[in-house]
Amino acid sequence: MEIKQPFWHPSAASGVLLDWDGVIAETKLDFSDVRERYYGGRRALLIEDAVELSEEDRKSLMKDLRSLEMEAAEKAEPVPGAIDLIDFLNSRKIPFCVVSRNCADSIKLAAQVIGVEIPDPTWHRDNSVWLKPDPRALLSAAASINVAPCDCVFIGDFLYDLQAARRAGIRAVLVQRTSPEWEEWADVSYPTVCDLMSDFNDPQPIVPWEYREIFAKRGERWLRGAYGLTLALPDATSPTLDCWLARAAALCIKAISVPADAHFSPSDWKNNPSLDLSSMGRPLADVARDFLAPRFPMVRVTSDGDGLKAPRNSLDLMRFIERKIF
Repeated sequence: MEIKQPFWHPSAASGVLLDWDGVIAETKLDFSDVRERYYGGRRALLIEDAVELSEEDRKSLMKDLRSLEMEAAEKAEPVPGAIDLIDFLNSRKIPFCVVSRNCADSIKLAAQVIGVEIPDPTWHRDNSVWLKPDPRALLSAAASINVAPCDCVFIGDFLYDLQAARRAGIRAVLVQRTSPEWEEWADVSYPTVCDLMSDFNDPQPIVPWEYREIFAKRGERWLRGAYGLTLALPDATSPTLDCWLARAAALCIKAISVPADAHFSPSDWKNNPSLDLSSMGRPLADVARDFLAPRFPMVRVTSDGDGLKAPRNSLDLMRFIERKIF
């Protein structure tokens, strides 16, 4: 089935980022003893929070983590469906890479044990500046396979995976876990990688994460109707530019038309101080595009002069679009 926007499916991604443990290799890693020893049992970021430890404890922690990961790698098993997932990506020439918090040697060993060739590139803590849940870990990984973040999907089995993807503006797929409190982070979840592969073989339209609310309120007819609309950005917006852009985009419109000669001035920034300071002096279309891309990746920003004359007050947008659809 061909999935048309504004709907989505992970099988249509242009690039795929994969977690290692729990998605490709099942190593049953358990860090509870390490967490208890070094952090008194609290839910710490084991590596990042090591700055709080003494130098001696930091060295000891990294040694313990490596030993734990290597021991687990020796007993690794392939996650059911993982080989099929890799074969799917290779057969369709979809670029992909691994993004893991583990050490390089443990990934290499686990790959040998389960009989999988690790992709190039594979990102781990020994060659990465940033680690999940820092979004820069995924942004740099997407750049390494030459795919824009909005065209990627990240497949993971842990909260850090979902947080990193969401923060990076990358579609997030949860597998191998049924955790209701994590559902709000994921675009879609599957009980197992096998279930993901079954869905790949028979893809059905999925409502994107950013449109769940409007879909719940207004249904499929609204999404299909609104996604046929292009709105012209008013000369003045209320209450702020970013608020107007976000509300318009959240209603599932297809595009926003911005005058090609409009620039974001210092006065504009003073009225919209939540936007980045680097926005000043740039073409307004670029500012709008950069703001929307990680939040509403299906919304296009154009400068072709087309577009419906939209209300300046963002609170009037829903009623305006409703009249156009129905």
